Amino acid sequence: MSSRPLTTRRDFIASASLAAATAALLPSSLRAQAPAAPAPRHAAAGRPLIGCYAPRVFVKFNLGTDALLDAAKAAGFQSVDMLGGGSGAARVRGTPEAPEAIRAKLEARGLVSTVGSLVVPEKVPHAEAVAATRAQLTRMHLIGQKYALCGGLYDETQWVPFCKVLHDAAAFGQDLGIQVTTKFHHGLNNTSVELLGWLYQVNHPNFRLFFDPGNFIYYTGKDPLKQLEILGPHVVGWVAKDCAGPQYLERMAGDPGFGTTKPDSSGNEVMIQFGTGKVDFSAVYRKLKTYGFNGVIYVEGTISGDTVAATVANARANLSYLEKSLAQA
Repeated sequence: MSSRPLTTRRDFIASASLAAATAALLPSSLRAQAPAAPAPRHAAAGRPLIGCYAPRVFVKFNLGTDALLDAAKAAGFQSVDMLGGGSGAARVRGTPEAPEAIRAKLEARGLVSTVGSLVVPEKVPHAEAVAATRAQLTRMHLIGQKYALCGGLYDETQWVPFCKVLHDAAAFGQDLGIQVTTKFHHGLNNTSVELLGWLYQVNHPNFRLFFDPGNFIYYTGKDPLKQLEILGPHVVGWVAKDCAGPQYLERMAGDPGFGTTKPDSSGNEVMIQFGTGKVDFSAVYRKLKTYGFNGVIYVEGTISGDTVAATVANARANLSYLEKSLAQA
């Protein structure tokens, strides 16, 4: 399933416009405002940093920032991803919290936030889209995030101007120490070859990819390990989801048919417990390591229970499964 931010583009652009003028100015001056966050134990021990995409995992409960962070902490995570940019508490309060407030809440719990959602406005003047994306990157920098993840888009007519904005974002993010990325998704991000097209069109060394094997199975039904042979050198992050089976009909010529003409939009095929689907987590990690992978991993796919406590237990189980899979690799 998709990794959607928890605000609409219209809501976020309205709030971001207030900060856009200053956000576009002096990235070098911002470095002093965002001291490096303490390294979590995973990073300190030389293991990949595993974060929780808490806004997605706990979306059913419409939690505010404090409750969201508490839930991720209770599940055993040390990084809470996809806060900042246009997501997180914005869904509850209508506008994003100040980045300094989010950072303080993270630090009070011994947490960091590693990945933020990057929402690129579509069908607006280039300067407006650039200002909005720079405002989000500035916000991510103040929170301490190191990766900005863009979900891509659907409209082919917008792809070239969209990529021009991402080129600027990659350059701006590089000065802030933020890697700009995209990943497998519906629309124009379905296949590995399409993601290579994104790399070619954005054309900046600070634009790279997150690997999402669960989404790849969900949207295409193809083998994620074979896709890593295409994308491996460009992967800087891993979205951890399992997938029970494909939901769409895209396929290689000559392959047998798969999927359904009526895809399950509820997420029941991909928001599942690790080990119950088709993703071989140990094999994915072994393959990533052959390309020198040392990036971040964040857990998205998790069954949403009837209560927050039940969902915490499910997220904790997926974290444990993932850690064991990495150890086995």
